[in-house]
Amino acid sequence: MNTYDLHSDKELFSQIAEGDESAFATVFHKYNIQLFPGVLKVLKSQAEAEEIVQNTFLKLWLNRLQLPEIENPGAWLFRIASNLALNALRDKATYRHYTAAAGNSSPEGEPDALNEISTKELKSIIAEAVELMPTARQEVFRLSRYEGLSRQEIAQKLGIAESTVKNQLTSSLKFIQEFIGKKYGIHLPVIIFLLFK
Repeated sequence: MNTYDLHSDKELFSQIAEGDESAFATVFHKYNIQLFPGVLKVLKSQAEAEEIVQNTFLKLWLNRLQLPEIENPGAWLFRIASNLALNALRDKATYRHYTAAAGNSSPEGEPDALNEISTKELKSIIAEAVELMPTARQEVFRLSRYEGLSRQEIAQKLGIAESTVKNQLTSSLKFIQEFIGKKYGIHLPVIIFLLFK
């Protein structure tokens, strides 16, 4: 990494520390594709690798107040992803050991909960919020996030204007953000929700 990149990343980390979601999006888009291959090599599972990369960026956001102190942001992200991948491997090995030794009992130690919230918990919280939305908005959100349809495809499927689909999706993300903020005291940028399908 050249000096310009390092300086640029440190500046982005400082902006994220101040709650700048566009800076978070920039870092996400820059490092998402860089982190994934290494994690995949360790875990040998695409689904598990995707989850670890999601957790890396979730950890980045949840620890954003500490980001200005980080000297090499890229190296820090790779270290977080590596540690999470190794923890996942260790947890799987521990789980296999315990289940082999004691039937279906769980291992005593729980993996790092990413500052009280894990990917699994966040998916559950998002699902809880979606259930509280009006039926039409739920349908648009599910078609977009869970079935991967484009706005145009959703509009055609439901017989509504594409602008209505866009408005429903915007309202959905805002509602989910507010729900998580009020119920759990956590503010997450919109891009975090785009990770979870």
